[in-house]
Amino acid sequence: MLYTRENPFKTQFLYLSDERRLRKSNFNFNYPLAIYLHGFSESATGEKQSSQELKDAFLKRGNYNVILIDWSAMTAVPWYTNAVDNMNVVARYIARFIRFLVMQGYPVQRMHLIGFSLGAEVAGFIGKQLQERGINLKRITGLDPALPLFDDNSSNRRLKPADAYFVDVIHTDGGILGNPEAMGHVDFYPNGGHALQPGCARQEIANNRWLGILVGCSHQRAWEYFIESIRNPLAFQANRCEPSKLFGICQRDGNGMAYMGMGADRRLRGKYFLDTNDEAPYGRNALGRILKLSSTAVIALPLKYSNNVTTTTAAGDATQVADTLIDVIPTITAATRQRQQQQPQEREQQKDLTEWYDSNDSNGYNDYGGIL
Repeated sequence: MLYTRENPFKTQFLYLSDERRLRKSNFNFNYPLAIYLHGFSESATGEKQSSQELKDAFLKRGNYNVILIDWSAMTAVPWYTNAVDNMNVVARYIARFIRFLVMQGYPVQRMHLIGFSLGAEVAGFIGKQLQERGINLKRITGLDPALPLFDDNSSNRRLKPADAYFVDVIHTDGGILGNPEAMGHVDFYPNGGHALQPGCARQEIANNRWLGILVGCSHQRAWEYFIESIRNPLAFQANRCEPSKLFGICQRDGNGMAYMGMGADRRLRGKYFLDTNDEAPYGRNALGRILKLSSTAVIALPLKYSNNVTTTTAAGDATQVADTLIDVIPTITAATRQRQQQQPQEREQQKDLTEWYDSNDSNGYNDYGGIL
């Protein structure tokens, strides 16, 4: 099921090896591609469910190809065991479809595979299947990967760091429906990574869904957090902790700021922890002025830095943010240093921002802005 800004609500169906249908569709070979696999008991067309919410967030962010995998007929309640058995069939088919896109000339480097719950485990299997054919995905994001029937860490079916160049995982219901074990290059544990996530008890009681307190709410927080990070890649600032030192206190990672979700730096390794709000917006990193890069692309700075930059407009699209940042970041850094001289009392907080930008890669920007 393909969606783009040309057809945000009207589904276009793509099929394996059907080159004619692909060329007639709105699939754009110049746009990044997000492929999403929903979880058990969901569908790709259900309102207020993860697939449609994620699709809307990506298309609002910029020019994307968004493909939703609807395997709801194979994940129907209550046949969870059957759904687990079916994931191999689904994974093989999607892997073949990705190979088809690559053979048509679409660069695998622009693909981002995302899966929720059981869909995250399918994503890992897809990565394994592609590697057998010499194709390595650039990024897989696992949203609270499923625990039931996947608690064997030696199983080749579960999501693993080796399944893509970069695997990032968000844990929100560890030990119940979600797997609490580290499964990626970087694993994020908002609010400890387990139930109850903040606000879940109040939300479910208000909707008279008592069972949802323990079963559904914390699990689905994973995709809710990720979707919010699509809209604001800096919303969820995380810290790396050393559990054996200063129990209960997180020390900021020496490599600098870390962000959970869409803005995750591909150089991150290890476990990161953070707290969230109990209702949307869940991210606690307050937004200040929006640094506008084009009509569709924005970068949000923390509130305490919002007065240090001027609004800058540039040509292009959200998918071209990285190129624009090459020119914009030095301006931000210079403005920051100028303000340091003008207001010595703010010098320390300004120093944090300057060092953050200066410590990024040689091009002066990080993996924010929708580059997949």
